[in-house]
Amino acid sequence: MERKITIEESVPYTEDYQNKMLEENQVEGLLEMHGRGMDDKSCYDYDVSGKVSMKALYEKHTMSGEEIKILLKSILRVVKEVERYLLNVNCILMDPEYIFYTEEKYYFCYYPPKEKSLWEGFHHLSEYLVKCADYQDKECVQIVFLLHKETMKENYSLEQIIKECVKEEEENVLAEDKNTDLGMEEEKEGSTYFDRTEHDWIASQEMGSTILRETENLWTPMKRFLHRRRKPKWGDWDGLYIEEEDL
Repeated sequence: MERKITIEESVPYTEDYQNKMLEENQVEGLLEMHGRGMDDKSCYDYDVSGKVSMKALYEKHTMSGEEIKILLKSILRVVKEVERYLLNVNCILMDPEYIFYTEEKYYFCYYPPKEKSLWEGFHHLSEYLVKCADYQDKECVQIVFLLHKETMKENYSLEQIIKECVKEEEENVLAEDKNTDLGMEEEKEGSTYFDRTEHDWIASQEMGSTILRETENLWTPMKRFLHRRRKPKWGDWDGLYIEEEDL
């Protein structure tokens, strides 16, 4: 079912480049908006179908640290998108009743008549987060107090604060990716330098092949290494690692 909300302003409606830009483009993270005039008022309609407001979502529930991270990432993403379309970031509403959620994403109202700055609005949002935070969640407590403390400063970087709050998660992701890359590299090296067929061939030469005797000078270092490492009976070659210094 289609659902809309309307924000009214007691001033005559006028259209500028912002309205046209939003009508012709679907900016990621912004709710679809249509402006209109009615009785010397400006009306802005937003499509919120299938979404629930943040205010309603956490009216009776606390907010975890992970949920706050999702919100912060959504804010950073929508600010960058608004800047990309040459729109005014100060027109993004930071009020919980005008922030909507669905499928692990938040959507925001772009309100052209807005007078409050984005940074002031974000500070008020941080005060709201302090109230609805889950104080049993240590990470959540750390994030909300960092947000509130930093946004009280006269000049602060919204991007820097958000990145500081979510950096731990990003570092974990990078570490996992690095471990995966190292594992793939080791596997690749193993298949290149420790091929089982080649090992079997070397073994057969070491056990008395005339080819090995004819190339004694070439294989003498390898023979010494194999005699040093072998057990009473030849076992499986898997796990044999030849260090460069042994050759």
